[in-house]
Amino acid sequence: MHITSFAIAISATCACWTPSSVYAIKDIPIESFGLTPDHSWYAINDPVMGGQSTGSATVQDGIGVFQGEVKGVPTLSDAPGFIAMQTRGGYYPDLSSCSGLRLTVKSANDYARFRVSFGTNHPSGSMPYARGYKAHFVPPVGSFGWVTIPFEKFSDYWDPKTGDQIVTCEEDNNWCPDDITLENLLRFEIMAEGVLGVVDLQVKLIEAVDCADDVSTVDQNPGLHQQGGRGQNGHFGSGELQNIDHIGYVSPHILSNGDIRIESFSNPQHAWFALNDPVMGGSSTSTVTLENDVGVFEGEVMDVSFLHAPGFIKMETRGGAFPDVSHCNSLKLNLKAPLDYDGLHVTFGVHHAAGTEPYVRGYKAPLVVKRSESFQDVVIPFTDFSDNWDALTGDVLVSCSENPKYCPDDATLRDFTTFAIMGEGVDGKVLVEVASIDAIDCSKLSSDGNAGRSVNSGHWIGVFSGFVVVAGVGVGIGKRMGSKYSGREVVVPVPTRLRLDAGIV
Repeated sequence: MHITSFAIAISATCACWTPSSVYAIKDIPIESFGLTPDHSWYAINDPVMGGQSTGSATVQDGIGVFQGEVKGVPTLSDAPGFIAMQTRGGYYPDLSSCSGLRLTVKSANDYARFRVSFGTNHPSGSMPYARGYKAHFVPPVGSFGWVTIPFEKFSDYWDPKTGDQIVTCEEDNNWCPDDITLENLLRFEIMAEGVLGVVDLQVKLIEAVDCADDVSTVDQNPGLHQQGGRGQNGHFGSGELQNIDHIGYVSPHILSNGDIRIESFSNPQHAWFALNDPVMGGSSTSTVTLENDVGVFEGEVMDVSFLHAPGFIKMETRGGAFPDVSHCNSLKLNLKAPLDYDGLHVTFGVHHAAGTEPYVRGYKAPLVVKRSESFQDVVIPFTDFSDNWDALTGDVLVSCSENPKYCPDDATLRDFTTFAIMGEGVDGKVLVEVASIDAIDCSKLSSDGNAGRSVNSGHWIGVFSGFVVVAGVGVGIGKRMGSKYSGREVVVPVPTRLRLDAGIV
């Protein structure tokens, strides 16, 4: 990693750098939270791991707003859980020449355990779900200020229970951010963890500082840097990924035959995106697009090299308004599959079955489709779904019919929270075109046309499930390319007038 030489002079009110006469340097915006944010942000909270914390991530008036409360996790003796504001995929400039990150941020209170995390690197010997480089920061309270975090303050060897670094980059540069990660962050996250309390954070700007002057800030390959993960295309539909809180009731769309419409791709009501195993070291690829009023899921499942086994691809939606289908008996998907592929599955919800692996979340069933150039109805009874399935293959281990405790519960059927079509466990090319998704064989609703249930808490907790499923079988990474840094964390008030290119006035 090349680091531009610089000197930092620290006072009570400012942080100043003096550029070397050899290099020209500049700061690079990563996220400005403007009218159109550069990335899609969502909340991830600990309920996916049995916790009770709540959080939201929204963009309001050009500012990223991260709010919620970190609560104790009952299964961990009420140890503090976590909430996070995260984005995955999208375009990141090459930051390998930069010295660190700077956040323009403020907190409404003195909550004391904020972290910044980026990347998906997994160090050998750490817990399988400990991914990315992480550092602590303390935001100013009451007014916006700068928080500068040199890259030397980040480490990918940290305690997954508390977020505290176990071995720092300064102690051993094997744990420093490597060039591969800095060239493409893949994932960026602001977390509150390890301490109970109310969180109310506002973020105006995230930027990299002291970067080489020749670093491009324009995406030269937009097709490779779409939101949703590396090499995956962005979401489509009416659902907004930035605004993840949807609380209340929804009147179901009841068809003339009594079925309940969950999604019609002629007028999508959810934000759909692709999620593939490359974010965790695999090489499978897929895209999710809207073409001719159908959702097109296309890609290829390939072996994960370190597992010598097939990976996965996924067409997914999270949050949004799902109708109550607890009074229905089956799902019906109207679709066509022009290619032969035997590894399709449908999954919904984030429920965790007692006795299963901790990263096995949601109910899953095989999606058996005949190869055809014509659309066909595929019916999957809810009794075919189970939340006891093999995380490597997706195959159901104990079916609902074999043991009712693995059947979809009413809480999940009242609010799916997440829904996905997956290709997994079998190598091969996948092409599925979906016209609609319905719940069928439903009992009569109440007179107001509503099942009388709340619809969606919208906490995007399923994202972490997908992350942990793959992380649970993570690959050890060898030694990192370490570099020496200079600098220390600095918090300074934001001047009333800043450079125009910083996006702040």
